[in-house]
Amino acid sequence: MRPSIIFATAEYVKRLREECRRENKPLHRHTRFRRQELAPDEINPDVLAMSGHIARRCSERKRVRIPAMKVSEWGHLLRALEIERVCH
Repeated sequence: MRPSIIFATAEYVKRLREECRRENKPLHRHTRFRRQELAPDEINPDVLAMSGHIARRCSERKRVRIPAMKVSEWGHLLRALEIERVCH
């Protein structure tokens, strides 16, 4: 039986788990897609510059405003931040 109103997430997950155990059904889990790592030369130079700015602001313990971006740009930014923190 599905609830008709929105429950808190932890409560909802607990209820689903109990229902699956009672009915001997496997619990559905989401699969994570593994993607290839980006090489540093594949990252957009603007995103690399932004990652340097973010890393500097974080080291100064100041707030950082990250603009809205596409999912692919977000992936590039996260990879650039990894590279920035490893190299510096």
